[in-house]
Amino acid sequence: MTTLSSAKGDTVTLRYSIIFEDGTTIGDKKAKPLTFKIGSGKVFPVLEDGVIGMKINETRRITVSAEQGYGSYNKELVLRVERDAFPEDLTLVPGRTVQYQNRDGERANFVVQEVNKDIVALDGNHPLAGQELIYQLELLEIN
Repeated sequence: MTTLSSAKGDTVTLRYSIIFEDGTTIGDKKAKPLTFKIGSGKVFPVLEDGVIGMKINETRRITVSAEQGYGSYNKELVLRVERDAFPEDLTLVPGRTVQYQNRDGERANFVVQEVNKDIVALDGNHPLAGQELIYQLELLEIN
């Protein structure tokens, strides 16, 4: 009997967790599995390539560099905005996500880094930018 392995064009379902450089892990067996079609561009290309050839119940670790994942941390995406540019009743605390709309109507999410009386520092980087991530994968299903 031949064991089926995943190939480009297959839809796969994976259980996964992410291990950070400091050893912290997110995700567990109770988390909702991830399903995607290999080659669809729905996940990082390095993950798509990494699942090719996996068999049902096989586990694999795939390292995703910052450049292959959420990109390098860009200091130019940290903005300093006058406090009075925000509604007075808006509670601004470090860690809160706020949405910014530019003159062209495009929206972007920023995380409040620092707040003082006059200035609010906002970070437009993805929270995982600049980090190497290790994905621990288990292939559950191939369609």
